[in-house]
Amino acid sequence: MVSITQWRLPRGKFRNDNRGFALLIVIMVLLLASFLASQLSLDVRAEQRIAANAKERDRAAILAEAGFHIALFRLMDKPIALEAEPLYGRMVPGFQYTQPLKGGVVRYYAANESGKIDLNASDPRLLELFLRHRKLSLEQAGVVIDALQDWRDPDNLLRLNGAEPEYYMHLPEPHIPRNGRIEDPSEFFLLRGAELLAGTFPAEEVFTVHNQGKGINVNSLTPAMLDFVVGGDETRIQAYHAARQLHTALNAAMTRQIIGEGRFGELEPFLRYEEGTSSLYYTITATGQSVALGGAETQAGPGMTVNALVRILANGYQILSWQERYS
Repeated sequence: MVSITQWRLPRGKFRNDNRGFALLIVIMVLLLASFLASQLSLDVRAEQRIAANAKERDRAAILAEAGFHIALFRLMDKPIALEAEPLYGRMVPGFQYTQPLKGGVVRYYAANESGKIDLNASDPRLLELFLRHRKLSLEQAGVVIDALQDWRDPDNLLRLNGAEPEYYMHLPEPHIPRNGRIEDPSEFFLLRGAELLAGTFPAEEVFTVHNQGKGINVNSLTPAMLDFVVGGDETRIQAYHAARQLHTALNAAMTRQIIGEGRFGELEPFLRYEEGTSSLYYTITATGQSVALGGAETQAGPGMTVNALVRILANGYQILSWQERYS
């Protein structure tokens, strides 16, 4: 007969099991601590990146505002020291200047409103040419032109391809037409048919409500309007800028030579050749781009563009609108 003591497990068996269990607990604690530490490190890095991005965006905003004020001072003929601006004595309307500043770079231009299409006064044929330049068909352009006239007139009589309140109220985002004088160029994209061009160009670069003269002034074209006038030809754009650097104002003969005989024939009835200050209203566009230092290289940070409509007064200026967008 075997005694109970003979079935007793060897001494140290339970002790070895306890050691193995303790080791397992230690490993699990270390893994959990490592995971928490890595998560904390990721959170810290994310917070640092968010803070750095916010700082760079703020810097871009400051640079854009600085560019606006440089352009404004130049328009008002204020003495200001700009070492990198050899043509400070004469600011060419619509020409984009680049100015390095502390922490980044700013690009800016100013253009008189006389170089844009007035949505309240311009000839519909000029608008049709612009829409055709933007790749709308003749039928699509006709819809936009009729819708524009319906938008402005005080009645609810529908033109052939136009639109009145009944049309706009059944849209996914319904709105009511003004039935009066347009007050903001961005209203263009609310017109029936104009949604095809939404996002392809800033309305304030092409349209205005402050061009009282007939047609557009060749000597005060924004980049978008210059692209329209030369038919998108990059070589002619460069020729235009070179001529504007040399001459105070272009005349009909110069314009014909720059944009070509065919294009000039299309646009001639709508072109004017004033010096570029026929209106007291100017659009100033300034883009600030922050620059982050990264070792031996520099990295472009976020940018911000300011677009402002300014009225120049005898003893100062008045900001009529101010828009900001990040890029």
